[in-house]
Amino acid sequence: MSSRFPKMLMLISACTLAAFVCFQGATSGQTKDRNERGRKLYVQYCASCHGMDAKGSGPVKSALKVAPTDLTTIAQRNGGKFSAQDVQLHINGENDIPAHGTKDMPVWGSYFRSASGQGVATLNINALTKYLEAIQVK
Repeated sequence: MSSRFPKMLMLISACTLAAFVCFQGATSGQTKDRNERGRKLYVQYCASCHGMDAKGSGPVKSALKVAPTDLTTIAQRNGGKFSAQDVQLHINGENDIPAHGTKDMPVWGSYFRSASGQGVATLNINALTKYLEAIQVK
C-alpha cells in the first residue's frame, strides 16, 4: 500500500460524513423504490467519489487521477441492460477498474469480507447492486 492510501482514506471518510449529512435532507419519496441497506452502503462507500447523485460528482473527484463514472448510466452504456453480475464483479474487485487503483488497494468486496465475513459481504454487495439498478436512467 502506498503512503497516499491513509491520506486518501481520511479524505474519503470526511467527505462521506459530509455527504451523509446532506443526504439526510432528501425526502423519503426519492428513495421509496430503493432498498435502504443499498442506499446506506452507497452513501457510506461510494458517494464520496461518485456523488450523492451517482453521476461522478463526489467531493473527492478533484483529488482523483481518473474521474469517477456516472453510475446512473450503467445500463445505458451496456445497450440498455443492467448486468447485476458485472456490477457485483466490479464491487467485489474481480474486474479491474483503473480508477480504483491496483489490486493491492482494497476494494469493497474484500473490505466487506474482512469486516463482516462472507455472508454479510454477499448481502452488502447484493444490496448495493440492487440500489444501483434502481437509480439507472430510463
